[in-house]
Amino acid sequence: MNEEHKKKLLTKTRDHIVYIREKIFDNIEHREGKGKVMKKDAINMLPGDAITQHILAGHNHEQVENLKQLYPSPYFTRCEFEIDGEKKMMYFAKFSFSGEKIYSWITPAATLRFEDIGPASYKRPDGKIQTGTLLSKNQYMIIDGKLIFFSTEGLGRPRELIYQEYFTRQKPGFVLPEVVEQMEKAQDQVVRASYRGPFLISGPAGSGKTTMALHRVAYLMQSPETADLFPTDSILVLVQDSGTKEYFSHLLPELGIRGVEIITFSQWALRILSIENICHITVQYGQNERERTLYEYSKLTALKDLSNDLVYNKNIWGLLQKIYFKNFDKTQQDLFIKQKKELALDRFDLTILLKIYLKTFGKFTVYKDCYEESAKGTYRKRNKAFQVQYNLTIIDEFQNYLPEQLALLKSCLNHRLESVVYVGDLAQQTQLGTIKDWKSIGEKIESERLVTLQKVYRNTKQILNYIHDLGYNVEIPIEIKNGKPVKEYILLTQLDEISQLKQIILNAGNGTVGILAKDKEYLGGFKNEFNKNSNIHCLSMHEAQGVEFDIVCLVGISKESFNQEYLPQNILGEINKVQRDLLYVALTRAMSELHIMGNVNLKTVLIN
Repeated sequence: MNEEHKKKLLTKTRDHIVYIREKIFDNIEHREGKGKVMKKDAINMLPGDAITQHILAGHNHEQVENLKQLYPSPYFTRCEFEIDGEKKMMYFAKFSFSGEKIYSWITPAATLRFEDIGPASYKRPDGKIQTGTLLSKNQYMIIDGKLIFFSTEGLGRPRELIYQEYFTRQKPGFVLPEVVEQMEKAQDQVVRASYRGPFLISGPAGSGKTTMALHRVAYLMQSPETADLFPTDSILVLVQDSGTKEYFSHLLPELGIRGVEIITFSQWALRILSIENICHITVQYGQNERERTLYEYSKLTALKDLSNDLVYNKNIWGLLQKIYFKNFDKTQQDLFIKQKKELALDRFDLTILLKIYLKTFGKFTVYKDCYEESAKGTYRKRNKAFQVQYNLTIIDEFQNYLPEQLALLKSCLNHRLESVVYVGDLAQQTQLGTIKDWKSIGEKIESERLVTLQKVYRNTKQILNYIHDLGYNVEIPIEIKNGKPVKEYILLTQLDEISQLKQIILNAGNGTVGILAKDKEYLGGFKNEFNKNSNIHCLSMHEAQGVEFDIVCLVGISKESFNQEYLPQNILGEINKVQRDLLYVALTRAMSELHIMGNVNLKTVLIN
């Protein structure tokens, strides 16, 4: 294709983008005006009609929000598909825009964007296979209405680049970039797989497994074939911490999903037990790592030996004390009394209480507000108990769940569907007592529903090489991006580390910086020094799982960092693995630069 033809195609495409964005903008204004009228009219309606009107207004508002998401990037692929001599032009995007041949990525025909030019097919909503010929395919990247990338291919025409602009997409906070337009065919097939039964998406840090799981939620909720099975209030998304929750809360609305419950297991447990306004959550209780680990081990022992004759009652602290004091020494008994005074519950406490609750009552229930119609046709608001049941559950970082926790969640699944997606990696177990195999919870995952991702999208080649040299089994793709060498600094004091960090941060620009330490108590000085900089985040290695930063600085590395000689021999092996996995998680949080600081070399500590 000569340059003149390329220029004409480029001009035509840019004009089309402007045209479509104007149409979207007009539609947004029209719908917003319509929504105001609907809400105003509802004021003068009878209660039953008013409820219907509010539901319609809500649907209209959802369409407005989807169009606002579509406006910056109206589409990312155009396919010309011929069926029995009739040519159809189809644009694919995050959402549909009726009247302008723009279809959502969840529509069956959207699978054409992964097919080669020539004979092609897709599965229609009625289950029949639609065959035809894919005549041409254009790929676009449009950011804030600006065309960044444009390629085209067709019958007898190999793929050819029409336009590409050098660009960067700086990710704010913890939010990963949208990947719908970058999804590969194999990943798309995973997203569209049958909803029945358990599904496992596994892969190393940065492989995109969590993002893929969320696209599966979006597909199941929006596809005409499955949307009725997965209403918003039947879906539970379980995350590890507030950082991951923030990421999910940003990404799901971009995919058109709003109102899905995103919560940690501990928050979910507090609500089920109706104690969310009484107690709070603690990740690990104790003054130092030794005390916390031994305390957790004693609680884990109590969980495994739980008696079958226990009955749930509202005196949860008395119940826990009765269970624990059989295993606790005097120091741990005093620690529990202190924990009780602070009304702090950890994952072992909550799991034990949930197990006893379920055995006592046979099911979990929650109270919800609802409207009931009387015989006279009027409506009144009531707070009723409903059995906890989910048509779809997403469990992120499943490897950090106790098997007992996963079994409790399984009991809440709609057993007609058994739809659950486990997301994680058994090589990233960062907590004591977590799941080792699927047999422990009676789960069987068929091979065709077990997806292992290999490519790493997050780290640079230098970072992965460094991790590999530490003895971790990581794959280093040929096409992975290059970056700066990993730097290690031998620094004797925290003040020395802070001084070095200031220099690194000075050169970081607007990039995010994660300061990570193995022991959260070590971070106090760093938080005081950098708390006014919103781009700098001080986290323990445990807290860092699920988030990422442009630059990661590991601080406080010493010989004591990974010394576990004080532990009982029967758990020493498991704890050593947890420690190595925890370090792997910390190292893989870095996207561009990795810095290691302490009074010893990290490799020396791990070898010894």
